[in-house]
Amino acid sequence: MSQKQCVDLLFNASQGALLEGEWYAFIGMNIRDNEALEALRVHCLSIDEFGVKGTNMVDGRSCMSFNKEGTQRLEMLLDEWRHKVNYLV
Repeated sequence: MSQKQCVDLLFNASQGALLEGEWYAFIGMNIRDNEALEALRVHCLSIDEFGVKGTNMVDGRSCMSFNKEGTQRLEMLLDEWRHKVNYLV
């Protein structure tokens, strides 16, 4: 995943517009060769355990919905990843 894809995922998640399947595909993927991406995945896995409210329908598609704490944590990660330098895939 590129830095832009990570930023897009976090932005869409924080806005309640990330498809449910995209969220679960990301947190369920196996990452061995990228410490930064694995750290992000682990953070998101923690958010999934404690910060998910459920799903909501957006344009007929099931999207993730997060509680206040989950949304705040996503926004903090988003800010970090928007300003990340020297990110290598």
